[in-house]
Amino acid sequence: MKKTLIIIAFVFTNCVTYSQTIDEYPFEEIYEICGEETLELVTPENYNIIFWYELPFNVENNSLIHTGNSLVIDINSPWANVDQIAWESTDGENNFYATTQVLFLEYPIAEIDIENYSTNERIVMCENDEDITLNATTNNPGDTYQWYLNGIIIENEEDSEINVLETNYNLNDENYYYVQVTNSCGTEDSQEASITVNECNCEFNIPNVFTPDSDGLNDFFPEQKNAERNDETNMNCDATIYSMIIYDRIGRVVYNSKEKNNRPWNGKRRESNVDCKEGVYFYKIEYNLNQFTDQNEIQIKSGAVSIFRKD
Repeated sequence: MKKTLIIIAFVFTNCVTYSQTIDEYPFEEIYEICGEETLELVTPENYNIIFWYELPFNVENNSLIHTGNSLVIDINSPWANVDQIAWESTDGENNFYATTQVLFLEYPIAEIDIENYSTNERIVMCENDEDITLNATTNNPGDTYQWYLNGIIIENEEDSEINVLETNYNLNDENYYYVQVTNSCGTEDSQEASITVNECNCEFNIPNVFTPDSDGLNDFFPEQKNAERNDETNMNCDATIYSMIIYDRIGRVVYNSKEKNNRPWNGKRRESNVDCKEGVYFYKIEYNLNQFTDQNEIQIKSGAVSIFRKD
């Protein structure tokens, strides 16, 4: 007597769509059911006695779960939590068995995870910074991915992660990345991640003269931003001063900002607050260029600056 074995394996998630699929024997190796879809497996009409079993088969535990020539499968079925099902039937002469697998899928969820950043923030980096990796996350292990940059498909980027500096981004401009996640239930686009990549070949340009006469022009060294910007110094590449020492021509300290980060020199002596005379002074500044990078490398500049006062 010829025998064929049917094994049906189930992997369950949640449901979102509404339709019915009827499939007659021979069955596919794998069925994917989305949401509240229903799958009905129907055996041939000449199959007389059909038994559906939970596997592994155990006579003592009564593994029989259904009889009849069809089995309706959906997330609400009494056997929805059964890992595997087998059926046995006969046409009067032979017994038949076969195999198939049913996967219950969720509609895909597409999200981007960026280590040390929030997807909602505008990320700014330098070309020579450590690369930033975008990681796609979803709710089904078999989902597929496609990355987009500024609304255009990034060729050959179909993995769950992508490195920003390896893409064809627009330099010194805002770029928008998102991932499209797909399975047999549908397609979902993630939220866009905004990333600006700058050249960052900036310099901390320090003037060699200033005029601290309270007329609102060149009153500070280095020049100060306006009051709406919290009195921060107006320096190329948004430098942060960690310390600044000013000496006169015989080496005496006339100003020290070590305890006043990012405070420029106003042309006065540090203790008496008396105006320094016109002439040449020498400076040593420890600073960090921090506009486009989170690096904490401290740099040092030294040189001379002259004070001129208007009559």
